Amino acid sequence: MDALSALFTLLVAAGSVASALYAKGYVDRYLDRKPAAHISLHYFAFTLLSLSMTAVVTASGGYTFLFWWELMTLSSFVLILFDAERKEVLKAALTYLVMMHLGFFALLIGFVVLQAAEGSADFGALASYFAAHRPLPLLLVFLAGFGMKAGLFPMHVWLPEAHPAAPSHVSALMSGVMIKTGVYGVLRTAMYLPAGETLATAGVILLGAGIVTGLWGVLLAAMQNDIKRLLAYSSIENVGVILIGLGVAALGKSSGNQLVALCGVTGALLHTLNHSLFKSLLFFGAGNILSQTHTTSLDALGGLAKHMPLTAILFLTGTAAICALPPLNGFVSELLIYLGMLDGIASGSNVLASAAGLAALALIGGVVILAFTKLYGTVFLGAPRTHEVAEASEVDNFRIAAMALPAAGILFIGLLPWTVLPLLTKVAATLLPGLGAGRQ
Repeated sequence: MDALSALFTLLVAAGSVASALYAKGYVDRYLDRKPAAHISLHYFAFTLLSLSMTAVVTASGGYTFLFWWELMTLSSFVLILFDAERKEVLKAALTYLVMMHLGFFALLIGFVVLQAAEGSADFGALASYFAAHRPLPLLLVFLAGFGMKAGLFPMHVWLPEAHPAAPSHVSALMSGVMIKTGVYGVLRTAMYLPAGETLATAGVILLGAGIVTGLWGVLLAAMQNDIKRLLAYSSIENVGVILIGLGVAALGKSSGNQLVALCGVTGALLHTLNHSLFKSLLFFGAGNILSQTHTTSLDALGGLAKHMPLTAILFLTGTAAICALPPLNGFVSELLIYLGMLDGIASGSNVLASAAGLAALALIGGVVILAFTKLYGTVFLGAPRTHEVAEASEVDNFRIAAMALPAAGILFIGLLPWTVLPLLTKVAATLLPGLGAGRQ
């Protein structure tokens, strides 16, 4: 386990604990409606998903990695099928399974090519492969495989279908943690790229993919009328923000600008951690709303702050964090990415790419505020529109505690960023070998 694996293992562990706590309160409602074997299978698949994600981010061998990657897909497929009697759930689960296997085959091709050329399918063999061959074709194959899991445009279509179909604690774990294994794969692959023109081209590819993914995700999120679909499209947008940071970092490293590279990659890593916190919190909140009102349609909701005050306060924390408002964690990570792009413009290195990223991130940020102001105002403020909403009550303590865990992380990182950033710069240093820390 190196520094990058350690960071993602922490992310998996924190997300799994909070989701397991939430599952206790959420699944208890089904104990008299579903067979014991069904509930047992659900918890078994949940445990297997957590285990396989941990193994994915600690496996060094390519085929070991693929084994756990496939197990992660199958266990999450079983979790999505919790309400398999509904046709839309079956459709969403099958769409997810087909697309994940397309991504799996792309990764398999990548590792087979690596094995044939270098005699090893370990991630470490990528360094010698990239040095001796044209790096971009293999990089694009891996980007397609990992991008399928991360929800990269145009491979994102499974995401807004699977998340509304799955139970809320599963949505939280998949959106908050599982799609980050795709980000991990991109990082693990790109870290071996040689400096120079190849890295600059890879930076432009990552930045362009991030801009398109971010803008597409946030525009569709703002148009949604269902809470869980809105949150799912928002996950696509946040993956775009992370890739913008990685693209900026690659461009900074290729031009020898230490500050741009360090701000970009540290901002991307921190946003990966931050998104897992506030998106888990928001999906937990959506689960509370669904269980108490039996709907996630914005047209049917309103005035829930009076009936579910704890959920309303915690959901507001997640809403403000995802909008990158100070003094919460989303502000810190996006600020770092902004600083990297501003320094790229000021120093005269990669001015056009940095300006494009800056404009895109600003536009994304504005539409996010629009989407989540609409979401929070419609659901929690105003007056109830149906009798189910008017008769809603607060959820059990397990689910409130599950929401409080990521909320504590959001406040801690937002208020005390200097305690977290040194740890992330250590991870960044492993991704950016040869860069000094003099301008931190």
